[in-house]
Amino acid sequence: MPLTSGANAMPLREAFAWLSSAGYSAVQLSATDPLTRPRELSRSARSDLASALTRSELVCSGVDFFIPPAHFLDSAQLTRAMESLLAAVEFAAQLCRVPVVAAIPVETAADVVAEIAATAAKLGSAVLIPVASADSALIPAGLGACLDCAAALGLGQEPHTVVATLGNRLGGVRVVDLLRSGMRGPIHEPRESRLDAMALRAVLDVASFRGIPVMDARQWPDPRAGLARSIERW
Repeated sequence: MPLTSGANAMPLREAFAWLSSAGYSAVQLSATDPLTRPRELSRSARSDLASALTRSELVCSGVDFFIPPAHFLDSAQLTRAMESLLAAVEFAAQLCRVPVVAAIPVETAADVVAEIAATAAKLGSAVLIPVASADSALIPAGLGACLDCAAALGLGQEPHTVVATLGNRLGGVRVVDLLRSGMRGPIHEPRESRLDAMALRAVLDVASFRGIPVMDARQWPDPRAGLARSIERW
């Protein structure tokens, strides 16, 4: 969630309380946010974070690990990228084995992907690749898919159709509209919306989707207002 960084930043626990009061039951954490960076969180800090979620009557829906994808292809960046990603997977496993979303290029070396997949399987937290279509060639072996609805709409794809096609490879859904202005934004904005959120909800129910759909407010000009409107419409 973007509530703890940028111009709209608020303290972490305040953000949890606000999300709970707005009607959300879960929160997506960021492994690159200074407040929730796994490599910098001690055991007691992780315990405090879990307690803060519980007090706000929230659960963790997953952990985002968004770094430049090219870091997985650059030998000078790869070691640090892998250490950070595997720390995020361990962190996610401690938070009830939730998934980690990471943009790992399909060109990544097979042994690197195998190590990521093996660690994910061992710890019980899936690693999901953000996708905009049902092209399985873009999902490295052993990893799952997380549909980005705005990106799918940008390719002329209907998100509910992509969900149905991905089947059991789908481990996550980013609920975000692609507005007619070309910007990412809240769902069902009057005269701006492209996303058929009701069709998306229906296909997720039919597919027995086990994850928690995530309202992805990155790049929204006013995340708090947009999140409040989106939960009402969803």
